[in-house]
Amino acid sequence: MNEKHVAVLLADGFEEGEAVVFIDIMRRLDIKVDVLSCMETTALNTYFETRITADDTLKNRYDHTYDAVMMPGGPKGTDNLSANPMVVDFLKRHIDQNKFICALCSSGAKVLAAHNLLQGREYTTGDKLAEKFDDGKYVQQKVVVTDNFITGRGLGVSFEFSFTVAKMLLADNQEKVDWQANHIYFDHWPLV
Repeated sequence: MNEKHVAVLLADGFEEGEAVVFIDIMRRLDIKVDVLSCMETTALNTYFETRITADDTLKNRYDHTYDAVMMPGGPKGTDNLSANPMVVDFLKRHIDQNKFICALCSSGAKVLAAHNLLQGREYTTGDKLAEKFDDGKYVQQKVVVTDNFITGRGLGVSFEFSFTVAKMLLADNQEKVDWQANHIYFDHWPLV
């Protein structure tokens, strides 16, 4: 079984709870995670001023191809991701290669829909954000999976979102995903 590898894209102002829960669940399931700063430095300023340092920068890892790319929300964080052409190009390349694109909270609207990356697919995002963009079809659900796109509404569904991503990445080992959800007493899995 080949090891799965995920990139988590962070920019100043990101929602740290969403990022940390996702990274934690991936690593518990032996999915390799590269936490990548989309800024000049690996030291990042988070939404609630928690000190977090990335593993590397997107600039240094730009040519690497991952099984999935994840982005958390956070108003300023998603503004910074959306304004970064390297982030958009990195996402486009992974979309073209049918890799999983995983957007939590505002990143679904403010990064994916803002750059017409959804191409009309159903997705979910934070309240009212979808109204600002023409791309994509907003669905009011906790987690939405459409093709290789996995989107979640926000911090409160971070675990549902993370286990859904894991389920897609570990399609040949669902028992491991289910066991881990049970192991951490996460009662909302599997999603109905």
